Amino acid sequence: MAGPYGAIFSLADLAFAVASNSHKTIALAINASISFLKAASGGTLFAEAKEVSINPKLATYDIRVTNEDNDIIALFQGTVYRKKDKI
Repeated sequence: MAGPYGAIFSLADLAFAVASNSHKTIALAINASISFLKAASGGTLFAEAKEVSINPKLATYDIRVTNEDNDIIALFQGTVYRKKDKI
């Protein structure tokens, strides 16, 4: 993956990491996928993560990447394995 697509994936992955580790236990990604819906043409991008489901071992997150006009640029979905180890 090259160019801006790699940067968009990295932004979504960062939001995924922050959200999944927000419970103060180590969360390890076991799956991640992204769909690019619209080209990003300059400006600022934003990533918002939402926890879709969580249980003691697994958690799933949806991340929306949007531009300054709130257009959806990409949709990212990720699942983590939740360890008991504290951060």
